[in-house]
Amino acid sequence: MKAKVDVVINSKVITLRSDENAEYLHKVALYVDQKIEDLKSKNLSAVVDERVRGLLIALNIADDYFKVKDRHTAADVTTKRLMQETTRLEKENASLSELVQKLQSDLTQVKTEFEEFLHNFDTPRDKKVLDAVDETEDDDLVLEEPTEKIIPMSLPMLSAVKAAN
Repeated sequence: MKAKVDVVINSKVITLRSDENAEYLHKVALYVDQKIEDLKSKNLSAVVDERVRGLLIALNIADDYFKVKDRHTAADVTTKRLMQETTRLEKENASLSELVQKLQSDLTQVKTEFEEFLHNFDTPRDKKVLDAVDETEDDDLVLEEPTEKIIPMSLPMLSAVKAAN
């Protein structure tokens, strides 16, 4: 149902009928009244007639409208771009989470293999190697007077040796 609302524009009371609420209509009327006052403050009434002043006011309001519309369009474009970036980052995050889980699993497997290797490292020769490893600060296994040839091995090589046995 259309409501009747009295508003003041350019010092004149105007009755409006609208489906909009009274507060909104007063806000719109105040905006138009302010545009009229802005034009009056420029002292154009002596230069241009009332019809031209009305057109200038309409142009000012249309200018405001298009500026807001352009900002809204730019905001929509930015929002769309940010949503796409969010989707891309969510996919990348999921991929990285999978990689972390795989690496954690691989680390657990390597730790298990290393512990098994150390557990099975019980021959007298093996104990000499462990003692030598404890004494050296290098990553290479070195005995000062080796009784047997000892080959430094990395963890992947350990897995290969274990698989061969």
